Amino acid sequence: MGIKRIAKLANVSIGTVDRVLHKRPGVSKETEKRVLKIIKETGYSKNTTASRLKLASVKKIKFAILIPKSGSKWSYWKQPKKGVLKAIEELTELGVKADFYEFSDEATFIDKHDTIFNKNYDAIVTVPFFKKASNSLLKIADSKNIPVVFLDTEIKLDKNAHFIRQNAFKAGMVAGRLLHGLVGKDGHYFVINISNDKGIHANGKQRENGFKSFFKSIDKNVKIHTINHPVGNTFEISKEMKLKFENTNSKGIFVTNSRAHLIPPLLKKYNIKNTFVLGFDLNKENLKCLHTNEIDFIINQNPKQQGYKAIKGLYKYITEQDTSELNIDIPIDIIVKENIIDDTQIL
Repeated sequence: MGIKRIAKLANVSIGTVDRVLHKRPGVSKETEKRVLKIIKETGYSKNTTASRLKLASVKKIKFAILIPKSGSKWSYWKQPKKGVLKAIEELTELGVKADFYEFSDEATFIDKHDTIFNKNYDAIVTVPFFKKASNSLLKIADSKNIPVVFLDTEIKLDKNAHFIRQNAFKAGMVAGRLLHGLVGKDGHYFVINISNDKGIHANGKQRENGFKSFFKSIDKNVKIHTINHPVGNTFEISKEMKLKFENTNSKGIFVTNSRAHLIPPLLKKYNIKNTFVLGFDLNKENLKCLHTNEIDFIINQNPKQQGYKAIKGLYKYITEQDTSELNIDIPIDIIVKENIIDDTQIL
């Protein structure tokens, strides 16, 4: 059953059927209802792949990818890029391409998103690190009917937005449960946030809140100490914290970002024993500590999968008007030294 047959049965033009299929205006309610009834009765399903193959040579689908600049100290952002490139490779024959833009601060984020809007992209993949600037981007994109997907972090924005990310609050709860299993109710717990000039990242706050929520649900008397450390400074322990760390009870340390590997050297330096460490992300430094039992758990956010799913979800939306894959909650992947099997995930 093809579109010509649908048009003949409904006694309308092929163009009318096409408008109904793509939910475009210019069709009366009565005609639309008749066409949809025939589509349902005949089981018609549009072959989007075949349609895209026909269009690929004359009309490209162009994605703009706006993510933080990656480097030796911020290798995390290489992974979403790899995921995007993998999806683009799979969709190249269907006329899909992507251009990458990188930012290092809020000013360059704004500058790059202005550049993107001047180049007529079909969709944008980015991250909501700057709330005001993200709201501005979303407002302009909405006025131009350009879909936007945010990776890595979910924050409250002025307009409804699409997010592909791991639920940071739930990840914090999982971290609490894992450390509690090793430390117990009589131990001491430490949350370590690494802050930049803008403060603690939204993910870090959400993870800390989830961590504390878990313990609140089981025992309000559990001691949890928070350490906020500036990202550019050498990590040291204050005299007050040293006394808490030297307590003979078991201790659980929850690092809310990818720098859990900074903790084991400090524990050695101050001869702090009976301590368990949990952090995020499969960078080389964390994995080395995991192999040597200096880190006990790593929670993997699967950044490569986030980038891959963003492209596939946006492609599905653009070609089928299907939003079902634009909001995805990435599973909380718990890594211990025994289950590291995929080197391609290493940052």
